[in-house]
Amino acid sequence: MNARVILSFDCEGKWGIADCLTPSLHAQHRDARLREVYTRILALLDKYHIPATFAFVGCFAASPEKLALMRPDLEKLALHFPHYLGRALEDCFDGTREGWTGDWAVRAVQNAQCDHEVGLHGVTHIPWDDPAMTEELAREELDIAYRHALPLMANCRTHIYPRNAVAYTHLLAERGMLGYREARRRTSRFASLLSEFNIWAVPDGAFAYESPQRIPAGYFLNWRHGLRKLVPVTVTRLRVRNLLRRAARDQKIVHYWTHPENFATAPSTFAAFEAILQEVAIARDAGLCTVLTQASYSQQEDSYSRRAADSAKAANSRTSRNLT
Repeated sequence: MNARVILSFDCEGKWGIADCLTPSLHAQHRDARLREVYTRILALLDKYHIPATFAFVGCFAASPEKLALMRPDLEKLALHFPHYLGRALEDCFDGTREGWTGDWAVRAVQNAQCDHEVGLHGVTHIPWDDPAMTEELAREELDIAYRHALPLMANCRTHIYPRNAVAYTHLLAERGMLGYREARRRTSRFASLLSEFNIWAVPDGAFAYESPQRIPAGYFLNWRHGLRKLVPVTVTRLRVRNLLRRAARDQKIVHYWTHPENFATAPSTFAAFEAILQEVAIARDAGLCTVLTQASYSQQEDSYSRRAADSAKAANSRTSRNLT
């Protein structure tokens, strides 16, 4: 087996920043700007023939009409999370009304040349480690998406937790999801920035099979904003090149993730993104890596597990026959 590469996007619109909106963020997340960013990302993925996982916040994936129908259920849920969902609904329905619905983005992903995966990034983007988020409320939030038959949910097979707050994984299994992206141990912003200069970063190994499958957390694609603009694209390129080479040698996994919205707030991030795509395409064409979506990775792990179980069963059967 060669290296396995996964690219995933946390698609949020404004839902991902509902608790920290500023005038600047309102301006950067206008509908026209988001459309431009998604179009450019998909064009680059088509250019290099690289499929990816686009995990959408359920509410962002809804049309304005569908979101209006969901409003009573969302307002009921917002009673428990006024600091997050309450603020989101206020701006969504009575404020700027910009950046909250992206059903057009889901269609664009589905109509792209590459066979991308559409996954789920929470329903409202309330992090499941919020002190108020009980198992009952987490199940209710998830049920809202299914109860209103969001088209997103029909073929949704993997999940990315909002703010990487992994919790209540059994609720995903109840809905038949194949896997979810794991989270790395949280570090300070300064430590995270310094890590971008580590060109000898280590690729991930696979987790033992379970249901739903844990997908390696991977690395955040450098968001070229603030001090992160100090990280040269050449360093980002060398880092991913070394990750791919080591992963090919050791049969490991290279997973990069980001938010499309990060490109709206820092357009120079496109340079780092294309550098990664170029290195992945070179490695793939040289036979050093296989590019997977989160769903195809999870299916592959399931297949490996079944074959291993069958082999073990056959070996036990042979041992039993030899003993009789």
